Amino acid sequence: MARSTLGRFSRAARGWNPFAVSRAIDRVDDLRQATRELTRSIDVLRTRTDQLAAIEQSDWELQDALDALPSTLDTERVRAHVTKAIDQARLELDPFPHLLVESWLPTDVYKLMVNGLPPAIFFAEREVSRQRLSVPFRLAPRYSRRVWQMVTREIVSSIAGPLLNEKFKEPVRDYVHALCPDLPAHVDLNMRTSNGHIMLRRPGYVIAPHRDPKWGFLSCLVYLVRPGDNESYGTQLYRVKNDVEAPSFTPYYVEDSRCELVKAVPFRANTMLVFLNSVGAHGASIPADAQPASLERYLYQFRLGLENEAKDTFLAHMTDEGRARWKSEDGDKGY
Repeated sequence: MARSTLGRFSRAARGWNPFAVSRAIDRVDDLRQATRELTRSIDVLRTRTDQLAAIEQSDWELQDALDALPSTLDTERVRAHVTKAIDQARLELDPFPHLLVESWLPTDVYKLMVNGLPPAIFFAEREVSRQRLSVPFRLAPRYSRRVWQMVTREIVSSIAGPLLNEKFKEPVRDYVHALCPDLPAHVDLNMRTSNGHIMLRRPGYVIAPHRDPKWGFLSCLVYLVRPGDNESYGTQLYRVKNDVEAPSFTPYYVEDSRCELVKAVPFRANTMLVFLNSVGAHGASIPADAQPASLERYLYQFRLGLENEAKDTFLAHMTDEGRARWKSEDGDKGY
C-alpha cells in the first residue's frame, strides 16, 4: 500500500517537472504578448482606416472652401493687425513676464485656423490625456494642411515671432544674464520659432503646475475656440514659494503646496497667451464630470528659443553646475 502510494507521488512529481512548467508559462507569456501586439496593430489599422475615410469625406465636403482659399494670406494686412494687437497688450511681470494678446488675428484669419482643425480622429494615435498633432501635419485633409501651412509659414514664423522677440527683449536679456552673468554683451539673443503642435484636451485632463522644457524660452498658447465653446478651462498661472531654477532641461513639476494661484486665463476666442518660461508655474485641468461629456478643448502651442550659436555661447560661459541643468545625459541640448 505504502509502496503504491509512493509510486503515485513519484509519477505526479515527474509530471510537474518545474522546467516543463516554466516552459509552459513562458509560452503563455509569449502568447499574451503576441496577442497584445496584434491588438495594438489592429487598433492602429482601424484608426488609419478611419483617418483615410475622414480625409476622403472632408476633401469632398470642403472642395469649394479649399478652392476659395487664397494661395497666400494678405501678409501686410495680417502684419498690421498683429503688430497693433501685440503693441497694445500689456506686459505683466507677476508671477513671471507674460502678456495676453486679445483679438490677436483678423477675425477671418482666426476663423480659418479654427475651421482648419483636423477631425478628432487624427489625434487618436496618442493616449487620450495627451493627444496632440505636430504642425505641419503628416496626415490630414487637404483643407487643414493648406490652412495650417499658411499659419506656421506666414503668421507664426514671419510675423508673430519677430514681434514677440521685440516685446520680450528686455525680460529675456535679464533672464539670460541672471543665469549666465559672464555671457558676452554682443551675443544675439534673437529667438527662432518652432512650428509647434495642436493639443486636444477632454474631461478628466489634468496637467499639474509646471514649467516647460528650459530651451523653450517663450511659450505661446493660442486658444482655438469653436462655435458653442465657453470660456471655461483655460490656463492657470502660479507664483511658487521658495522658487528655484528647474533642475534639468526637461519639464519641471512643482508641488501644489508651493503654488499660489495668481491668474486664471480664460479659454477665450482669438486670444494668445505668451509667457517667459523662467520662474513660477502654469497648469490646466478639465473636471472629469465636465459637461457635455463630449467636451473638447483645442489649443495651438508654439515656442521661441535661442539659435544654436547663441545656445553654444550661453553654455560655454556657464559654470559646470549651471551647465549640467541645461544638457541631457548624452550632452545634447534639449529643445
